[in-house]
Amino acid sequence: MKFAVITDVHGNMDALQTILRDIDRRGDIDHIYNLGDIIGIGHNTNEVLGMVTSRDDITSIAGNHDEAIMSVINKTPYPEDLKDKFLEHHHWIAEHLNPQYYDYLNELPREFKLDVFGQSVLGIHYEIENAKLDQPIDQIPFSPIVEPTASHMAKLFKDKEADLILFGHNHTLHHFVQEDTAYFNPGSVGLNRAPYTVYGIVTITPEQFNIEQVRVVYDNERFIDGFETKQVPGRQLIFDKFIQ
Repeated sequence: MKFAVITDVHGNMDALQTILRDIDRRGDIDHIYNLGDIIGIGHNTNEVLGMVTSRDDITSIAGNHDEAIMSVINKTPYPEDLKDKFLEHHHWIAEHLNPQYYDYLNELPREFKLDVFGQSVLGIHYEIENAKLDQPIDQIPFSPIVEPTASHMAKLFKDKEADLILFGHNHTLHHFVQEDTAYFNPGSVGLNRAPYTVYGIVTITPEQFNIEQVRVVYDNERFIDGFETKQVPGRQLIFDKFIQ
C-alpha cells in the first residue's frame, strides 16, 4: 500500500492544487490522508474545501483551526489560547464559509487508525491525551507543541500505541524512530516561507514501511497577494509567523 500524507493546508488553494496534481501524476498512490487544519489562516476557504470534498480518495481529520472556526459558526465557546491571535480572523473565515460545508467540518473525526500488513498506523493532527479525545476545542485538548526530536515525540505520544504515528500542526518536518515507533510530520502544505509546498508518501509492504517527504515548487504570489486584496484580518501576524 502506498498513500500520501497531507496536513495544514490552511486555506491555500494553489498549494493544495499543486500537491494533488503531483500525487495524480505519480499514478500509484492508493489514498490520501489529510491530517487537519484544512482551513484558517489562508483565504481560499471554499475553494480548498471544494477540492477536498470532491474526491473520494481523501480521508480527512480535524485540526484546531477547523474546530475553532466551527465554534464561531456553532456559537459554542471559543478556545482562549487563540483569542489574542485569531479570533477576528476566524470570524472573517466563518463569514465567508459556504454553509454547504458546515456538516462536513462538524463531523470530522480527530483521528484515524489503519492496520496494513500487520503494521498499525495512527493519524492525528497533534497529540490529544486519550482522556481528552472527546473534549471540545474550548477546553484546549491539543497538547502544547514540543521541540522536534525523537525523545520528545516518544514522550509526547506516550499514551498512543502504533508502529507509525502521522501528525501535523507545527508545520515542521519530523521523521524520527524511537524504539518501535516511527513518527512522521511531512510539514505544512499551505504555509511555508518560500514558494514550495510539501507532503509525504508512505509505502507499506509485508516486510517494511518507507517514508519520504516530497517538496514541490509552485507560484505562491496569488496566495500572498490575496491577503491584501481581500483585506484578511490578522494578515500582519500571519505573514510574520508563517509566511515571511
